Amino acid sequence: MTTLTLSGTVSLLHNNLACSTSGWVATIHNSVNDPGGSRILLNKLGAPSKDGPEVIQAMSIRYIDLPSGPVLVVSSTNGTQIYNEDATALLFFVPINDLAADTDKLKHHQGTCLVPHLQHIVVGTSKDSLMLVQATAPDFMALPECLPSQTELECSGVADVCFCASTNQVVSAHSNGELRVWTVSELAPYENAHVVPAVGQAPVRVAALGARLLVAYGPGTICLFDAASYELQVEISAHARWVTAVDIREDLGFVASVGEDTALNVWTVDAGTGQVALQHTSVVTDKLLTGVAMFGSEVLVSSYDSCDLCRVGL
Repeated sequence: MTTLTLSGTVSLLHNNLACSTSGWVATIHNSVNDPGGSRILLNKLGAPSKDGPEVIQAMSIRYIDLPSGPVLVVSSTNGTQIYNEDATALLFFVPINDLAADTDKLKHHQGTCLVPHLQHIVVGTSKDSLMLVQATAPDFMALPECLPSQTELECSGVADVCFCASTNQVVSAHSNGELRVWTVSELAPYENAHVVPAVGQAPVRVAALGARLLVAYGPGTICLFDAASYELQVEISAHARWVTAVDIREDLGFVASVGEDTALNVWTVDAGTGQVALQHTSVVTDKLLTGVAMFGSEVLVSSYDSCDLCRVGL
C-alpha cells in the first residue's frame, strides 16, 4: 500500500471520495469554524495535489461520465455545482428551491446519478424530490422538479440516487430507509411510480448491479434486491461498525466498502446467480475511513481528518 498527500484534511462525510475515469480524485474538506475554508481537494494521480473551489457545507461529491467527458457534481446546502473534471470551471448551478419556512430542517441537495440515454443528471433533495439537469453538451438546462407521490408529514430527505438500466428507472434511497422508484421521461418530470418500504436504516449508498439493486445501510449491512420486483435476495454483514462509503464497478460486479471499523472490503457479485464472494479485506489505517473509489487495479481510500489518500493494490 502507498499513500499520496492531499492539500487538506478530509471531512466526515459519506462517500467522501470521487475518482474520474482518467484519474482525477476529488474529496471534500468542510470547515466547521470557518465556512469560507470549506473546499474541494483535488489530485491527478501521479501529480501534485491542489485546492479546488470553495463550497458551502457539501453533502455529496461524485464524478459523472458524459459523452463530452467527466464532470464533477458537488451537492451542498447551497444547491448543486457541476464543474469540469479538474474543477477549474463551473458549468452549471442548481440552487436550493425549498421555500418552506421550517428553519429546524437543513435544506440541501445530496446524491447524484446520470440517465445516459437521456443525458439527464439527477440530484436528490432534502424534501424527497429530484432535480433534473439536461446535460447535452455544450449546454446545461434545468428541467422540471420531480415530486414524490406520497409526502410524509416530515420529509426524510434523499440520501443517494442511481439509474438502473435493466428497468430503465431511477431509484432514490431516503434517510428513513425507504426506496422510491421513478419512471424516467425525456420531457420530465419523472413519475414516482412506486415506494418500497424500508428494510434497513440510514441508507448510505444505492447502486445498480445489472439485474440487481445494491443498498448499503449505515449500521453495517449491504443488501441486494431484485431490480424488477425489489425482493430482498442477499443480506451481507459487511462491517462491524458503521458503513461510511461504497463504490461499484457494475461492469465487473465489484463492490468496495469501507467503514468506521477501519476495514476495506472488496466483494464480487456473480451476475447470473447473485452469489457474493469476499475478494479482499484489509485494515487500511487506524483512522475512521470516509471514502472509497476503485481505479484500475487499485482501490483508493480516504480517512477522516487526514491528508493521506491510501492506494491499495488488488
